[in-house]
Amino acid sequence: MSEENEVLYDVKDRIATITLNRPERMNSIDDSMPINIANAMAKAGGDPAVRAIILTGAGRAFCAGADIGRLQRRSGGERPPPPPDDPTIIPAITLGHGPDLGKQFADVRRYSYFMRIGKPVIAALNGATAGLGMIMALCCDMRMASDRMIFTTAFAQRGLIAEHGIAWLLPRLIGPSNAIDLLMSARRVTAKEALDLGLVNRVYPQDTFMEDVRTYVRILTDTVSPRSMAVIKAQMWKGMFETYAENLAEADKQIVANYPYPDYKEGVAHFVEKRPANFPDLTKADRG
Repeated sequence: MSEENEVLYDVKDRIATITLNRPERMNSIDDSMPINIANAMAKAGGDPAVRAIILTGAGRAFCAGADIGRLQRRSGGERPPPPPDDPTIIPAITLGHGPDLGKQFADVRRYSYFMRIGKPVIAALNGATAGLGMIMALCCDMRMASDRMIFTTAFAQRGLIAEHGIAWLLPRLIGPSNAIDLLMSARRVTAKEALDLGLVNRVYPQDTFMEDVRTYVRILTDTVSPRSMAVIKAQMWKGMFETYAENLAEADKQIVANYPYPDYKEGVAHFVEKRPANFPDLTKADRG
């Protein structure tokens, strides 16, 4: 598998689908895949024709975590430096709608930059999701699971710690008690339990999985304002660091900024006229 083909990119029905494409290795993360994922995300983030992004895996896994060869090299004492940030990626991802997330979610190497993409990023978890793959899934805005999906944090079973911010992400999704259970035990979690915990939003049958995911995502691409989604997403992630009073003040600021955009006029008009919405595509904000 060449580096160019290890991440696939496709756009259809205003949905960009990014597919991890190392099925023979259960889509495990090698040294080149993170930057290829970032480039694909930047492409989708900067394309006005794209209104939502699906991240999924080829074959029977979403992502089994770090490639075992990578782990073996590091267990032998190798300490490679992290790859340098590509300065072209973040400007392409950040479209400037809603509160600024630059301070909180700037790192392109560890998937927190997903939060800065002004479009919904949906993880379509088609199979095994472990370790670093679980980090990627948690950094997405929503997670849809196949009924055959299995989650595991994996880190403690490899003699590792809670890596890449998962000790911050997981408690905010499922609470501290559930999070410490999954992190310490590294036990396998079925799709049903993941749904009960609030770790995933929906579970669909394996046979119709991607069709069902796309049916949901079409609600986002066809019926709601792209700009509204961008601002709401930024408000939600920024809110993780704010008091209630700060979040309320930011909402007051954003509603004033929102009125001049055509989305508000169209939102009222299509409701009154009882017709399908025709919201404009999302472009970079004037303020950059």
